[in-house]
Amino acid sequence: MELSGNEGKPVTWNAGLSWFDDEVDGWRRTWEGSIGIRPVPAVSVRLEPSWTRSVSSRQFVTSLGGGTAATFGGRYVFANVDRSTLSASIRVNYAFSPDLSLEFYGEPFAASGHYRDFGEAPDARSFRIRRYGTDGTTGAQTFNLPDRDFSVLSFRSNLVLRWEWRPGSTLFVVWQQDKFGDATRDVGVRSLFDAFKADGGQFLAVKVTYWLAAR
Repeated sequence: MELSGNEGKPVTWNAGLSWFDDEVDGWRRTWEGSIGIRPVPAVSVRLEPSWTRSVSSRQFVTSLGGGTAATFGGRYVFANVDRSTLSASIRVNYAFSPDLSLEFYGEPFAASGHYRDFGEAPDARSFRIRRYGTDGTTGAQTFNLPDRDFSVLSFRSNLVLRWEWRPGSTLFVVWQQDKFGDATRDVGVRSLFDAFKADGGQFLAVKVTYWLAAR
């Protein structure tokens, strides 16, 4: 489902909602939106937030030994995964003149996932999962499973100065940031602001193209 405003106006917007459900209790809900502002012809600003919440009930985790002949001696472990992701891309363009412009793109991002309700496939090609602690799986045997839970932040951005100093000859100056880190709280709006403070690297590049006129 999507709604949008008049694209010919100085302020444009749209919002969309999608949902998905499957027959084994998996589901996904996604909301996306955008708002664009062009106060004057030389300036444009656009914000595009996105939020997704989902549950996957058939996420492969790992394989172990000690299985039955029905699974060829292996134990194939699956789990339910609760995921949340939040992002907000930002674009700002400013044209000083037809030959000189400055463009910015940035995207703070946050995601978390929690694995739960572990179980294993009872036989090859089976879609059914025997959840541990039910269906006769409780016993004296114990084993360890890897911790796949995650909660991460990232921020990537580009700032590009473009100057066409003569027809066909252009100078580009690019400043890029790439930050990544672990989140200290559940995913929420504040997580996007935390992404700006994550550790990362910076990169500066200069490119010059020169047009040689054929004679």
